[in-house]
This record gives sequence, C-alpha cells and structure tokens, in this order.
Amino acid sequence: MYALSPLKVYVLDRVNKDKRRVRRMERMLKALKNNPEVIVIKDSNLPEVMDELNHLWPPANPGDTVKSYTRPLVFTTMDLSYRRKELGPLLKRCPAGTSQGDLGKIYGYMETAIDQHPHLKDQIDNCVCWPTYNFGTVAGCSHGCLYCGEGREAKLISIALNLEEYMEKVVGPVIEANPWEKVFRMILGGADLITLEPEYGLFDLFTRKLAEFPGRYGHFHTGSSNVDWIADLKYRNRLVGVWSVTCNSVARNIEQGAGGAFDRFDAAGRVQKMGIPVRYKFKPVIPIKNWRKEYTEAIDYALKHTSPESIGFCLYMWNTFESMSHALPLEMLDRDYVSAARKDAEKMRDVKTGPFPHEVRREIYRFMIEQVRKRDKKVLLYVSTETREMWDELKDELGQDPRSYICGCGSLAVPGKKLAICPGFKYSTYNPTPV
Repeated sequence: MYALSPLKVYVLDRVNKDKRRVRRMERMLKALKNNPEVIVIKDSNLPEVMDELNHLWPPANPGDTVKSYTRPLVFTTMDLSYRRKELGPLLKRCPAGTSQGDLGKIYGYMETAIDQHPHLKDQIDNCVCWPTYNFGTVAGCSHGCLYCGEGREAKLISIALNLEEYMEKVVGPVIEANPWEKVFRMILGGADLITLEPEYGLFDLFTRKLAEFPGRYGHFHTGSSNVDWIADLKYRNRLVGVWSVTCNSVARNIEQGAGGAFDRFDAAGRVQKMGIPVRYKFKPVIPIKNWRKEYTEAIDYALKHTSPESIGFCLYMWNTFESMSHALPLEMLDRDYVSAARKDAEKMRDVKTGPFPHEVRREIYRFMIEQVRKRDKKVLLYVSTETREMWDELKDELGQDPRSYICGCGSLAVPGKKLAICPGFKYSTYNPTPV
C-alpha cells in the first residue's frame, strides 16, 4: 500500500471484537511510513476525538510528505444493519463544527452499494452511461486531487475492516439479485481502493466472491500505479483494470499524490502481462494551456507501451464556473476556454456537463479522437457520461452506437471487447428504457 504518514490513527472500539479485523488493521499499520499514535474511539471520548479531528488536518507544514498522505485514518466497521441508529444524539455531544457526514464515517455509516446511472435518472440528467452497481468499503482517498472534494478537503479517511461480512451480506446478494450485470465496480466513497493493497485484502476477497458466480467480473478503477500485488491474487482473472489517465502537468500539479501520468501506463502494461484487460479513461480532461501537446504525448506513450481494450474521454464537468475557480488554478488553464466558461457561466449553471460549454468540449474530444486514430484505428472509443447531443455529433468519429457501446467500466463490458447484452437489457441510458 502507499507509504502513508497519517498525523494520527483512530480505531472504533468495536473493531477489536473480531480477530480478522484486528489482523487486517495491524498489517496496514505496519505498512505506514511513520509510527503514529493510535487512539481508540469510544462513546465516552467521542467529543474530544471530534474536536481533535476538526482541527488536525490539513497540516500547517507537511514537509517533504505529500499533504494528502498525512490525512488521519479511522479504522471502523461498516454498519450493515437493516436500520441504522440515528446519529443525532451523538452529534449533539460533539463540538461545534462537527458534521454528520464525518460522524457517519467514524461509525461506518457508509453506502453499501449503489444502483448507479439508472435509465430514468440519466434521462433527466441528459447523461449517457450504463446502469451498474457500485461497491465500496472506504470513505476518503489517499490522493489529493484538487478537483475532488474528498481529496482536497476531507478531514479523514475511514476504512471499514469487516470485509468478510461485507462480501457475504452485500456483494454476494447484489450479484445474485442482478443476473443482467456481468461486471461490477469497486469504487464508492471517493476512494482509490488499490492504494491500500495488498495489506487491506479487499480485492482478494472481492475476486473470490466473483469467482463463485460464472461469468462475473469486477473493475478496479484507479489513478495509481500500485499494481504488482495483483499478480498474487488467486482469481485475478476476474478483474478488469480501468485507469483514470491524464497528462504530465495535470498529474504533477492537480492530481497530487496520485500516480505519475506515464507511471500509470507503465503499471497498466504490467497488469496486461498478467492477463488482465486494460482500459483507459482520460477523465477528467483538464484543458491546461498546452493541453494539445501534453495530451498528445500521453496518448502516444499509452499506445506505444500498452494495448488497451478501450479509451474514453470526459472533460472536467459536474461543476459551475464558480466551483471550478475554487478548485483549480485557473492561471494553468487555456485562456480561451476559461473565457468561454466564464461567458456561459449562467447558461451552464444547472447543466451536469458544466462548466465548459458544448462547443469547447466537442473541440477537445475531436482533437483527442484524432490523435488516437493516428496511432490506432481499431481501439474502441467513447465519451464518458456525456450528453446525447455530444454522442449524436461524435458517434461516427468514435465508431460506436451510443445505444449499445463498449466503454471502460460498463456493467456489460466483459473482457475481450465484448458486450454481454441480454434480454431485457440491451441498451445504454441513451435509450429511455432498458428493453
């Protein structure tokens, strides 16, 4: 796992009730770069702990350590009860400034599984994707990407340790109840989960659970180059590797703590040699001043060193001009595109694909499609979570039908550039209904 240097480590007292959880935590503690104090959280000392967490991070001077690597860790167990207890009484005991979200992270009130991108919601949002179930056991991320609220501002990373229980009570039943879905994502909580492997052991258990169901696979979705442990997984053939990739300047200055831009392609090459399918998403594409040169270099390197099954594109979106101004250093970005976003700020305010207007996004996509096609005529291309209008304009250049296309982490995108459509589920959310 990453050589994290958390300012402090906390553990909820109920963790100690199970030896498997304790052993998992001890493995992770040994992998830390420093030797932080470990504090047991009980109901009795909760106010003091929350007061400390409210003021502990970010550090005034992280020194040579990546700032996001110093974020406090909280070891907990995910609450898998049918009805979770109200946190209100505990919140009342905590100091001012304590959020219910942070309290929920400590007590394991995480999302267990999400039905992501259902057809009706994507129709309302004008978003083209594939419905899929997402799993996750961590809230918060080791990376410090400026465009991500968790990476930029979260006070802690919460790590659930009851993974065996989670596999039996959540993952297995969701897989069994949804025979139409062939590939599931391990992605929830804003977490890049492979950064904690192999000490965490999540993907060993996940692949073992997937192996119980014929023809089922799991995505790991990452911006990391921490992959060598995958070779030791007994059921690594159940994995599909999906990388969020970018150019050098964005990786260095905006995705702080993540893998280097070209390091990710090298990691994908190692995974490909293990027999695992590799897919890329240039997501988010951030139009820095010299974006054409830098993204061309990234595309060239990727296609010289690996053979991805698919490559997707998604511009920086899900933001307003104001939120982009808060998150990103605008002085790094292409002046014309910043001006276009500023000019259309009101028009794009309630549009999911904001802040950049359609014309800007289309221009950038066309350039990147062209650069890929100069180097590879056959790799599958797509735009990720884009509008129907964008698909209508680019489908010929992308070479795929937006109603039924192969992407990077789609629920039907099985290994081998295949789409495992089935009766009752033939179309992406480009179509109003799944029939």
